[in-house]
Amino acid sequence: MAHDALKTWYIAGLHAYRSASEQAKEAASQAEGQFTHPELKKLAGEGAQLSDKQMQTMVAFLKELDTQPNDFKDRIQEGIAKGTEMAVKAAEDDDARDVALSFGARAGLTYIAVALENHAIYAKALGMPKQAETFLRLGQESKAHDERYAKAAEGAVGEQVA
Repeated sequence: MAHDALKTWYIAGLHAYRSASEQAKEAASQAEGQFTHPELKKLAGEGAQLSDKQMQTMVAFLKELDTQPNDFKDRIQEGIAKGTEMAVKAAEDDDARDVALSFGARAGLTYIAVALENHAIYAKALGMPKQAETFLRLGQESKAHDERYAKAAEGAVGEQVA
């Protein structure tokens, strides 16, 4: 891939991650108000903060490349949100809703973690090692948050069964 084409693709990815992070922030904020399990509620609030940090980072990267954020909507994150909404609507009680919300959060975190870590490869190829390092760090933060969700969801389900 030629340098200019790679840079164009890279910038398109930044727009996608900005949108995905913006949507994740909104979803996490809504989930925080819907969770009944205290640990899951706390994680949703922290997830909104993490998503905001990611969104602001993407905006800063775009500005470094003399590009302004556009109105692109990330369809993958949009699909995760719609799937989560369907699962929440199907939930018959608070416990089932907590599980549905936590699964949606984990799907979004997994998507963004992999996407960010993959984008680091292209940042390196374009000679932007600081952006590459940031992508890797943000991806690792998303993975760590996902692991915390997994443990909390497992605990919540165990409490429900007991």
